[in-house]
Amino acid sequence: MPLLFAATVTMAVTGDAQKKTARPARKESPARIAELWSEPPAGRDLFFGVGGRALQPDPRQSFTVIEIKANGFSDGYIVEDEKKREWSAKLPPEGPTEVVASRIFWGIGYHQPPIYLLAAWRAAGATDPNPQRPARFREKKPHFHGLTDKGVWSYYDSPFLESRPLKGLLVLQAMLGNSDLKDEQNAVYELDAPVEGARRWYVARDLGQTFGRTGKFDPPRGDVEAFEQTTFIRRVDGDRVTLEYHGRHEVLFEHITVGDVQWICQRLNRLSDRQWHDAFRAGGYEPAIADRFIAHLKAKIAEGLALRPSKGRSS
Repeated sequence: MPLLFAATVTMAVTGDAQKKTARPARKESPARIAELWSEPPAGRDLFFGVGGRALQPDPRQSFTVIEIKANGFSDGYIVEDEKKREWSAKLPPEGPTEVVASRIFWGIGYHQPPIYLLAAWRAAGATDPNPQRPARFREKKPHFHGLTDKGVWSYYDSPFLESRPLKGLLVLQAMLGNSDLKDEQNAVYELDAPVEGARRWYVARDLGQTFGRTGKFDPPRGDVEAFEQTTFIRRVDGDRVTLEYHGRHEVLFEHITVGDVQWICQRLNRLSDRQWHDAFRAGGYEPAIADRFIAHLKAKIAEGLALRPSKGRSS
């Protein structure tokens, strides 16, 4: 049976919102942390990503739609290629943003499954005429070290509570404007043998609600003007940092520290200009638009690196 890491939460009603409270933290070993994050080697290829060139689908082949997916923010399909490989294809606006976000996550050490953007492709049975719009392709059973989907995990009841990599992951989600932090957006994978330090991966997946701003009701995705207007740090009270976050899961951000913000920003700051541009090129963005996204991200990184605890309560 799939491993379902359901949230164990305390529910408190505030107006019409329900608030989850994470259970107490536990100290975890480096081996356990490696299931979420491991220190990456320098210079990872952020154009082809974890799967490399070899696993990308061939856009020249013909795909066949076997299921139409219209229950999310972005439309999509389950398609089969000529080799009977089955793929989840997600259309804009979330397809391109998910590819870029996934590349950034993997570039700084967070595990990710192989995904790719096909800028133009053809499919029998699609609702739109061919060629199809750019789509994120993720193989249902990828030929990647036996990678197998085993269910979901929760930010509220994960094996990594209060760990620096988990806190850094949350800070990164806020930086990218992702407020879609539901349990079902996270996946647990198992592999045939250890890869990136672990045989089990806890993955923040489905990262399409990024590069806009956070919000409770259909916030923009892939909107460079909205993204440029987002701020990062709202205030610092002693060692505690309040981030500019407006999603449904604000409780997850109640105990972010200066050290958490600096930790993730230090790792983002190690990405080279080539890696930044390769990540956005992988998502199909024009260089001029990519430059604007990157410039604002780098401004947030600089703000995080300069952060220091306050001596008193900030205004």
